[in-house]
Amino acid sequence: MDIEAALAADVIYNVDYVEMKTALNRTLEKAKEAASAVYLAIPYEDRRGDELSAQYYGTIYPHTLPGWLKKLPKTASPTHTAALEAYRSLEALAPICAKFVAAKGRVVKARKPSTAVRKTPARTLDNTGTCACCGQNVKLDGGRIVMHGYTIRWGFQSGSCFGVGFRPIEVSDEGLRAALQGFERQLGIARLSLEYGALTRRERAELEGRISGSKSAIAHYTAAIRDWAPAPSPPKRGFDTPPHLPHNRDIE
Repeated sequence: MDIEAALAADVIYNVDYVEMKTALNRTLEKAKEAASAVYLAIPYEDRRGDELSAQYYGTIYPHTLPGWLKKLPKTASPTHTAALEAYRSLEALAPICAKFVAAKGRVVKARKPSTAVRKTPARTLDNTGTCACCGQNVKLDGGRIVMHGYTIRWGFQSGSCFGVGFRPIEVSDEGLRAALQGFERQLGIARLSLEYGALTRRERAELEGRISGSKSAIAHYTAAIRDWAPAPSPPKRGFDTPPHLPHNRDIE
């Protein structure tokens, strides 16, 4: 990485700034190790004093280099002269470290735009439709909504949207009707569990929340089915699903 060129940019992305920091820290570490090798070449009995020991044991970073250099003595004993000059050679890194520290105000923590060439075609609205359950624009396979709404967080595909496999909302309301039936079934089960189950206070609260959410979802899907009408596909925007509804993966 060309640190000088990167620091000259008007905008520096955080990922590049972190990479520069790592590179500079490593450069400083290697330079100090080389200088310390000269210090360690001094016979042990001559190193027992405090002369240059602070430089040997001290740790330097881009923002601490000026202070570290300021603590270097102006002169040294004959046995330590070579080591002092070796430590002074780190002054050559002071300008780039100062530029690095000053550039912190131009760091942007947003995602850096990718410059990699796409290996797959850019996604388009061709052969897509709106999922009746989550309202997302999804690709179609044989006129039906493909798999979506899952996670691979644990290393395998887990869960999916309830609307997978149904025709999009622009063509049919079958996904809406299936979701409505799912929430009605969920509401009935929750009511029976609340009435006859031996529940802890926490379990009762969870069931009451599920009942409330199911009622809201039933009202929403009932209205959506009532107002449904065919629409052009692909859509310009998705089907509006109220954010307070239970996640469609929760439909039993």
